[in-house]
Amino acid sequence: MIKGQIDPRRKADPPALRIAAGVDRVVTVAAAAVALGSIIAIFLALLAEVLIRYLTTRGLGWPTEVPNLLFPWLVMGGIVLAAHRGAHIAVSILLHALTPGAAKVLLVGMQLLVAATFVFLSYVSIAVVEITGNQLFPVTGIPQLYAYLSMFFGFGGIAIISLVTLIKVLYADDPRSVLDEGAEGSV
Repeated sequence: MIKGQIDPRRKADPPALRIAAGVDRVVTVAAAAVALGSIIAIFLALLAEVLIRYLTTRGLGWPTEVPNLLFPWLVMGGIVLAAHRGAHIAVSILLHALTPGAAKVLLVGMQLLVAATFVFLSYVSIAVVEITGNQLFPVTGIPQLYAYLSMFFGFGGIAIISLVTLIKVLYADDPRSVLDEGAEGSV
């Protein structure tokens, strides 16, 4: 069978798994785009600052604020990607010592706890964004809330990834395979 072709003998995935896979893909592509876009923009802004400073002995000023604005987005995009790949810190010796049924119970509880925690943190981050709405970057005058919105993106992304993982765990014969699959997946 050629990779990427559909095996006609394979049962179709339940709709919940297809939806979860689609949501998972959207979140991870968005996180990758945010992280990659942030690092490229930071690099280009600082490159422009260095070139102008070298050519004119005067800086542009605004490029020094770009990392303050975009670095939080870079970090949160990376955190969401790490959560998607299962690349966060985890101790799985207990999980692999359990039977598949007990592992499923443990993983369901873990994913519910993670989802609830990060939904709460997303809610709290809204208050932080509101507080920073009046604070401006001195050179550009851009509100600092745009940097703090990255918290809402990151925390919300992790909550969504944990709910997607929860759905995969509920449908898996051996729920440990879901975590192994995430660790080997790529964007």
